[in-house]
Amino acid sequence: MAGQNSGYSLEELCPSVYAIDDRQEESMYLVCGRERALMIDTGSNGEPLTPLIRSLWDGPVALALTHAHFDHMYHWDEFSEVSLHSEDIAAWNKVLRPVVWISSVGSGKKPKRYPMESCRPLREGDTIPLGGKELGVIHAKGHTPGSVIFADEADRLLFTGDAFGSGSYAWMWMPGCSCLSEYRQSLRELLVKLRPYEGYTMLGGHRKQSQLPGANPLSLSLVEDMESLCTRILDGSCQWEARERNFGVTTYTYRWGQAALVLRKNKIC
Repeated sequence: MAGQNSGYSLEELCPSVYAIDDRQEESMYLVCGRERALMIDTGSNGEPLTPLIRSLWDGPVALALTHAHFDHMYHWDEFSEVSLHSEDIAAWNKVLRPVVWISSVGSGKKPKRYPMESCRPLREGDTIPLGGKELGVIHAKGHTPGSVIFADEADRLLFTGDAFGSGSYAWMWMPGCSCLSEYRQSLRELLVKLRPYEGYTMLGGHRKQSQLPGANPLSLSLVEDMESLCTRILDGSCQWEARERNFGVTTYTYRWGQAALVLRKNKIC
């Protein structure tokens, strides 16, 4: 565990790969190679992240984001090198920046500036070398236009962010999320891309949620159920089971098999 007052808990998943969780059930990961380390996401804790990283690794560290949402990027300003998929960079000013600003204010934290002009753009098939291992980039459009999964073949790990949820549900109601038919097509393409990684451990952006009652471990079968759920919602054979307000917006929860989606009605198209 990290220090009791640090606001973070720590687990070594395998040699030189660490899972870090904060008070908000936000998960981030430090992957260390021989030459450099990669931080995947940052969470949104009030406490800085760098002291914990430096207790684990004293060499160069870059940041790569699974997507541009507040709870994954709040500590961007602690890193000199940041990578993000090009489609999230392109969508930043139009739709993602307002979402991040509202999330910051809603959480009671001071909004920060995220200098997209200095961000390294990622694309499908890119690799991030660390020395002795590298992480591949898999585009997983839906939760945001540029959501990605990072594949660590050396350790047989997939860092999935929020691409298909946490095992409890996937939020697809926010501005910038794909409509349901677009998300279904993205999931179909993603299933093909993920087949070579069958048997890998999937690590999401909120891994503690997968341990809640009724949640499911992230897996290829969950992604298959998510694609089927999209089809059933679109053809009207699956009805919502819960309605609630999220940030003043009415959302609906749908379930099928292992998958669950939280939607606005205007996303069902």
